[in-house]
Amino acid sequence: MSEFKKITSGEYKDFLEKSFFSTFFHNPEWHEFLQKEFKWLKFEYYKYKDEAILPLARFKVFEKEKLVSLPFCEYGGPIILKSGINFNEFAANAFSEFGKNIKIKFHPEIMKHFNISNISNTANISTSWLENLKNVSEKELLDSFRKTLRNEIRYAQDKKTEISQCCDIRELKQFYSLYSANLKRKRTVPYPFKIFEFLYGRQETEILLAKSNNKIIGGNLFLNYGKFTHYFFSATDYKYKDSGVSYLLLWSKIKNLIGQDKILDLGATPKGSSLDTFKRGWGGVEYPIYQIGIKKNSEALRDSKLRNIWGLLPDFIIKKISHYFIKYRI
Repeated sequence: MSEFKKITSGEYKDFLEKSFFSTFFHNPEWHEFLQKEFKWLKFEYYKYKDEAILPLARFKVFEKEKLVSLPFCEYGGPIILKSGINFNEFAANAFSEFGKNIKIKFHPEIMKHFNISNISNTANISTSWLENLKNVSEKELLDSFRKTLRNEIRYAQDKKTEISQCCDIRELKQFYSLYSANLKRKRTVPYPFKIFEFLYGRQETEILLAKSNNKIIGGNLFLNYGKFTHYFFSATDYKYKDSGVSYLLLWSKIKNLIGQDKILDLGATPKGSSLDTFKRGWGGVEYPIYQIGIKKNSEALRDSKLRNIWGLLPDFIIKKISHYFIKYRI
């Protein structure tokens, strides 16, 4: 007998209001936008016993069906209705119901409601949270950072780099151009501009931009949900990669959170990567990101010679076709 029962989107919305915790990415409005923008993707919702609700996105890659909870984000997983869920049993039931082509990455806050004894199924990624922001002063926090990080912040300040909010669609497009160029250098498909456009102006979203002589040279996009501020997108002009701008942007946000009962989530990062090194420098608490299902990155450009061709494409072509190739990243 199946432990998963399919429910309607309306029922999902009702359960969402009763859940212990949810992220921005569990928002039905986000799902509706994605379905409208990407016709090849369809959301489904399942009730697991009386313990959890699992949102899944169904789509095909090279004619093979995949189910992901949730796409276009670093986390996924169910919304929780009861604590003490047996994680290994949940995973076994999910494989039995949906097959091997399922992928679920669990937000660490969601994992607090699972029984994870004898668990060994983890992804090679983790996140870092700055949790001590309410009862610490700016000076105490700055002094706790490693010397090289403090020097990067001061270097950018000495260069008179200005930090301000993204104020219009023109600035958003400039920020996106930096982001797309950054992903091109990594030979990776960028998220389409429509996603940035959807997030811009929402009450959950904050976009900080770094400017030098009125030129945008970097930016960070943060999402706010519950007690979390989530460091979601970032980009830096390659010409200014050694200017400390990425450090100053993040420090500016951290300063704004000091004294608040908030957690700054620095986001999922592959262990041992340069981004992992950058995030570790802020002294946060590291949490593993548990995953069940597909672990191999299925992005075709990462696994084939086509990745080299992608890096040679003109920027305007990449922006135009990323909409069609993004499915290979998720």
